[in-house]
Amino acid sequence: MNKEQTFGYRLLTHSMLVGAAFFWGTNPMIMKIGMRELHPVPFNALRLSVGLLAAGILLLLTRSWRPVQRTDLPRFLLVGVAGFFLFQLCYSFGVNYTSASVAAIILGTLPINVALITRLFRIEHLSRRKVLGIAATFLGVILIALGKHGGIGLAGSYVFGVVLLVISEVGYGTYTVFVKPLTLRYSIYQIIFIIMSVSVLLFTAVSLPVFSPSAFIGLKPITWFSAVFSGIFPLAIGNILWSTGVKRIGSTNASVYGNLPPVFGVLAGIIILREVLSPMQLLGALIILGGVALVNKQGTKKPASLRKPEGVSK
Repeated sequence: MNKEQTFGYRLLTHSMLVGAAFFWGTNPMIMKIGMRELHPVPFNALRLSVGLLAAGILLLLTRSWRPVQRTDLPRFLLVGVAGFFLFQLCYSFGVNYTSASVAAIILGTLPINVALITRLFRIEHLSRRKVLGIAATFLGVILIALGKHGGIGLAGSYVFGVVLLVISEVGYGTYTVFVKPLTLRYSIYQIIFIIMSVSVLLFTAVSLPVFSPSAFIGLKPITWFSAVFSGIFPLAIGNILWSTGVKRIGSTNASVYGNLPPVFGVLAGIIILREVLSPMQLLGALIILGGVALVNKQGTKKPASLRKPEGVSK
């Protein structure tokens, strides 16, 4: 029996993905607490720096660095810029403008983004069922964007926040799809360290006009805890767990676990931050979950007698 087929191997793989989903689901709530006192730009700069430090320590401890091939540089830039930097930039402002619960629900659209990206680059075909699921998810996002305060509203900053969260998930979907080939040649620790280094450099450049060291003077302990926790667990360890899961079972199968962050996030937002979702937002959340379920539903396999033998072309 191959190692990949053993129960312990599968259990560890799926536990990693559940752990990543838990960290990401509760992360909006953790970030929301820190950004009550600290602006999103310096807050994100701090958490990214902490995450990079944690990833660097893990890389040193595992001694898993190997020279990067020139042919892999474009892919590292793609997953670093579009997949990580774009995600972090849009996500932090999106959380700040909306709520922890709404941010967690939008996280649940990851399987939709993975399906769209794999179709766009002709990696995977989209069935009618998946198209219907994608359309349902977009409808759910619209209801969440318009459903603040129990009715239809178009508060500019809130809707803008929802749009930023959607863009951030497209970015992370890009990361999930295109990181897989890198995991075949480099350790997860090296990959996370490189793409986080790219993100920190870009985020530093973006934040220079508004960055001030005085922003960190006199911060409450809970704010420091928020940034440090968010940097170490959701950012560094969460992405290591997720990337390991993608390496083991592939981006499409791993993306199914994108259904879990909304569950953890909504519960955390309601229990700890006392957030309340309007009826329209709840309806939007249910439609999103239904859309994701359609995308992830496995089609009925043909009986063995009806399948073509391997190697037989059309």
